Amino acid sequence: MNIKFVICFALTAIFLTETSAAKEISKSDDTGTEIQVMPNESNFEGPLSNIGRLLDNAGVELNLTYLDIYQNAPDFGFAGGTNVNIGGLIVDTTWHVNDNLRLNLTETINEISHNEDEYTFEISNVFFPIPVIDSRTDVTRFSFAIDNADDRLTLEAGRIPIALDFMRGQFCAGYGCINSTKAVNLSMPGETLAVWGSQLSYRPTPETTFNFAIAEDNPENWQTGNGWDWDEGDRDGLYFVANVFHEESLMTNPKPLKYEVGIAHTTSSYEDALYSSGFGNPEFPFSPTVITHEGMTTLYGQARKTIWKENPSAPFSKSLAVYGGLFHTIGEGVAYPWEIYAGAEYSGFLPSNPLLTVGSSARYIKLDKKRAEYERNARRFFSGVDEKQPRDTFLVDVHASTPIGKFAFLEATAAYLINPNTTVLADFSDARLKDDWVFGLNLVWDISAATGLSPRKMP
Repeated sequence: MNIKFVICFALTAIFLTETSAAKEISKSDDTGTEIQVMPNESNFEGPLSNIGRLLDNAGVELNLTYLDIYQNAPDFGFAGGTNVNIGGLIVDTTWHVNDNLRLNLTETINEISHNEDEYTFEISNVFFPIPVIDSRTDVTRFSFAIDNADDRLTLEAGRIPIALDFMRGQFCAGYGCINSTKAVNLSMPGETLAVWGSQLSYRPTPETTFNFAIAEDNPENWQTGNGWDWDEGDRDGLYFVANVFHEESLMTNPKPLKYEVGIAHTTSSYEDALYSSGFGNPEFPFSPTVITHEGMTTLYGQARKTIWKENPSAPFSKSLAVYGGLFHTIGEGVAYPWEIYAGAEYSGFLPSNPLLTVGSSARYIKLDKKRAEYERNARRFFSGVDEKQPRDTFLVDVHASTPIGKFAFLEATAAYLINPNTTVLADFSDARLKDDWVFGLNLVWDISAATGLSPRKMP
């Protein structure tokens, strides 16, 4: 399994969700602090604001976002005491050719990164399909989009990040809402990677969107290339995905609701969770039978709802939100059929920083009995150690997120893993991974808004 930048765009989505909600507010909060939202022309500020206005008048949107992910596993993993830093500069450009046609180009520059390969193997488990970065740059989007006259229907085609609009990860901060299913089961590319495909979106209301997409499944292309080498690899199959996404804002509902319900199907073949080509096959090494299956389907749903707010008429007030999600993968010999998460977040309690949020999540992934047996067999073959692998695995985290000034967000997470399994190194382990902690610190910096190349997104 080779997943690139699974986490980064989930954090980007959190940043954009928080800031888009914040920039809509133009009222006073319950502390009496006036939150002004200036006209769009005045929202450009910084040394390059004149260039930003020129681009905007020419129909060009330019967004530069830098993300930095740091994780530390002091004792967790095969050796313990390992850490990783994964950085990415996302250059997102949209040219509005006219009212109905847009050209999109998004490039991700994978810098500054440290120890990503070693870390992947050290903490090898299903909760952390950490990226393996094989190129310094990746094409995230290179496409055209056409809107109908009332902007309710949009067709996009080209190189698209199919994972970005499906099984979204922005329902909470921390590690609770970043699902592993699309990586470890469906083998989808990470959110910053593009594949050939097309997406149709229909918006019956401003809050609700129906999305339908089809894209190629060509793992050799996106795992080993930079997105521009289009002839690399052969297509294994196709992805078919559909969802409905609903998101209310503070302007329309003081206790907003957000949800996503969808289905994803791949036609590609995959190896059985037990009778595969690895060491855990019960017939290995004597002429093992390798069983392959055709196609799998994931049904999923997730939601977030603010259930209490101290002052419903104030945009920023003490509030409590709850969230949860379920992902069920259907297919013979699937390794991880169930993934479930739930949690709560509390915000608005600090008048001087109303966007400061704290929360906690619990996440559960169930191993199929074949996968659990495979890992036990592989350990026994490789090291002679016969250790049963539990099928029920858990992650519990506490997290906090806060804006830093007007152009950045910082997120801190402490996660405890219970009964972790082994993924990448399943064929080479001599013992089960022990329950322990993983700590994370993530930064998102809106460079274009800070320099004036794009409008400010936070009050």
